[in-house]
Amino acid sequence: LDMGFEVQLTAAIRALGPPPPSTGRVSLMCSATFPSEIQRLAAQFLDERYYFVTVGRVGAAVDSIEQNLVWADDADKYRETINTMQAMPRDF
Repeated sequence: LDMGFEVQLTAAIRALGPPPPSTGRVSLMCSATFPSEIQRLAAQFLDERYYFVTVGRVGAAVDSIEQNLVWADDADKYRETINTMQAMPRDF
């Protein structure tokens, strides 16, 4: 995978194990572009009756998304996240 997180994701999901039916736990896997590699990974962990919902074109980002890069030290990440969210316009 392009971000190199497959090993960590697989370990986390295996550590959690499948949810007992009585818990009502729902698992969601989301991706901005959902490339085929991510789809294959998701299929390994989701129930075969899973729903696949798309908005726009699979494999492509929509042009209405604005991306910004904010550099922050580990100790400052929470504060920077809050500051970024508070600075967002509320008319979306």
